[in-house]
Parts: sequence; C-alpha cells; structure tokens
Amino acid sequence: MKRPKLDKSQFKIAVENADLTELEADILEYIRYNGIFDELSLRKALSLPSKPPALYRLNKICEKIAIHLPTVSNELFKWSEKQNPDNIAWKGNLVCSIGFNCDGDRLEPESGTVLYHTFIIHKELFNGFGDDD
Repeated sequence: MKRPKLDKSQFKIAVENADLTELEADILEYIRYNGIFDELSLRKALSLPSKPPALYRLNKICEKIAIHLPTVSNELFKWSEKQNPDNIAWKGNLVCSIGFNCDGDRLEPESGTVLYHTFIIHKELFNGFGDDD
C-alpha cells in the first residue's frame, strides 16, 4: 500500500484550525524544517523536558490536526498500521514515518541501527528549503 499524500494547502488549514499551543506549533515547525528527528534531538533542540516524551506530544499534535483532515487521516492511519511490525497505527505517521538506512533496515533500536527511533517528515510537508507553507 502506497502512502496517501497530504495536500499542503489543506494541511495548512487543518493546522490553523487545530488550536495548537505555541509549543505544539514549535514542535511541528521544527520537524517540518529539519526533516529528520528522533526523541532526543527533538527534546534537545526545543529544550523539552523528558516527561511527557516528545513523541507523545507529536502524537497529540497529529490527533488535533487529523480531526480537520478526516478522510486522508483515516487513509494514512490504515497505511500506518501496515508499516508497523505489530500492525499498530501511530498518529504521528500523519506527518512523518520511520526512516530506513541504505540496506532497507528500519532506523530503530530493535533493528540495531540507531539508539532512538528516527523519523522523517513526509516529503510534501518538508519546508527546510524556505517554502512558505
């Protein structure tokens, strides 16, 4: 199953309507600008406390946004379930997904490839080149 793509303009409207806190908006903007992140890099970059975990915060951000994108969100969560070895959808997959190395291994501790689960923003949401969306 191919990953459903998000429409940038619809996503922007959904974010505006999601009533994100300033911190939540900062987290979303950080990952959209940097493109790749893990729990530790996100916490360090934004000086977040360890509790609640940054990935939990991202999950909550995505839940807020998903309410305003019901059709594509449902499709993405079905896709997310198929990506997970345990067939569990993760709401964070609305904006990003687990990364892979050049050998096709998941970037996660369970695969012995990295210390932290490493995620990559969906291409259409990346704004690190100065896109104004």
